[in-house]
Amino acid sequence: MTTASEPVNAHLEAKLGPTHTLFRRMTLERFNALAQWSMPPAMRADTLLASAWTDADERVAIAVLHLTETREFMCVAFARDSAGRWRGFERSGHLPSARAGEEAIARDFGRQLLAKTPTFADVPDQPPGIDLFAPIEGAARLDDAYVLLRDGFDHAAAKAMLQEITRWFPDLDGHFVREAQTTGFSARIWELYLWAAFRALDFDIGYGSPVPDFALTKGGQRLFVEATTVSGKEPFTTSIGPGAPKEPTGPIFTYLEHEMAQKFGSPLFSKLKKRDWEKPHVAGHPFLLALADFHAPGSMRWSAGALPQYLYGLKSVLTPDADNRLMEMFIPGEDHVVGDKRVPTNFFAQPGAENVSGVLFSNAGTLAKFNRMGVRAGFGDAWVSLVREGVLVDPQVFGSEERFKFDVESPAYQEDWWDEMILFHNPNALHPVDPALFPGIGQVRIADGKYLEGGPMRVLWSDTTIFDFLSRKNGRPSWAVDPSDGEAPA
Repeated sequence: MTTASEPVNAHLEAKLGPTHTLFRRMTLERFNALAQWSMPPAMRADTLLASAWTDADERVAIAVLHLTETREFMCVAFARDSAGRWRGFERSGHLPSARAGEEAIARDFGRQLLAKTPTFADVPDQPPGIDLFAPIEGAARLDDAYVLLRDGFDHAAAKAMLQEITRWFPDLDGHFVREAQTTGFSARIWELYLWAAFRALDFDIGYGSPVPDFALTKGGQRLFVEATTVSGKEPFTTSIGPGAPKEPTGPIFTYLEHEMAQKFGSPLFSKLKKRDWEKPHVAGHPFLLALADFHAPGSMRWSAGALPQYLYGLKSVLTPDADNRLMEMFIPGEDHVVGDKRVPTNFFAQPGAENVSGVLFSNAGTLAKFNRMGVRAGFGDAWVSLVREGVLVDPQVFGSEERFKFDVESPAYQEDWWDEMILFHNPNALHPVDPALFPGIGQVRIADGKYLEGGPMRVLWSDTTIFDFLSRKNGRPSWAVDPSDGEAPA
């Protein structure tokens, strides 16, 4: 029996001797942050990552994969290509066990990899990626959040994670980098979050057209996604800011029912008018709108409750059951009125909305998400620690809210890219989307007039606090001297 201080692979070192020290075990989170973007969806769907290894200089990464259909194992080696992207270049034969894979890495297979110059096959359908931090000319002002990301030691993990992702992310419209650095930071971070989540969900992403934003394929099914956001009046308003998020003035439920519903309605109706589902490559396939709220710092902490009211025209009310316990019911809602402006409720029932298969929503497409995922992958400043706290909810149990608080690097903490996603299915959709394409996310639908929400426990909202154990102040915008990163919901 090994002790906690002994290496996990002690049995191999005892059996094979010092040759095994050519490679060390790397965390699965780090391997995925580097190499999962290059793995074909079919490979990810048919294999499980058993362990990952790298040499001392992290020039080569080796995955030991379990082939689920044949119950065999295989080693696949990855290295950076000329564009800096981790890609597979060598694989072993089929092996009987994970231990046999690890022994192959320690013996000839591993030694051959270190002596070999990697060569890579062409990827004709993959456009060049972007440099999110390349200097741009003629910008009168850079977004504060972008400057924080570029220069802040406390967001170094997010920067490193984004650099890995953007090596694969193309600028199809030619404006991505400029907008990310100036007037469109939050919207562009939202698109990068969606790209990462779709790839982590094993979708293949096509790049034949810049509209809609995402052409997805999985298991022979195709669907398209157009991203949009609720934006603030000030173009430099972002999802992060100093201190706690500001809540709306007046009663929260009234604000959600009317003003916030109108805010959600504006970008959705704008996308509806564009009629992207009529494009030849989109016609006949499911078409989703992906929506996030960035209208004010921290607004996504409390705004999400307005979205289902607006989408389905249903209002949540509490009423006692036979045992005098409160239960939630959904009744038809009224139009959303603010002053002289009236917006009809039930977006999915509006003319043309039958062409929208659903609305995909997350309150976690933020800089803090990339920072947490980067820290989990071992990126960033070693003297910076992240603590996430918030509320978990079971969507199938009313009143199931449960508070949580974790150090992001705790072994007890787990996080996936898609954790906070919810797909609101359109009951009137001409081309419904298959729920099985989005395993592990929240799913909402209307059946027989009833509001049904399913899926695993999910984060209702969270705050991520940054602790710098060296108490540094440099490398942050003037407003960001508080140790909290100000993320509202995640």
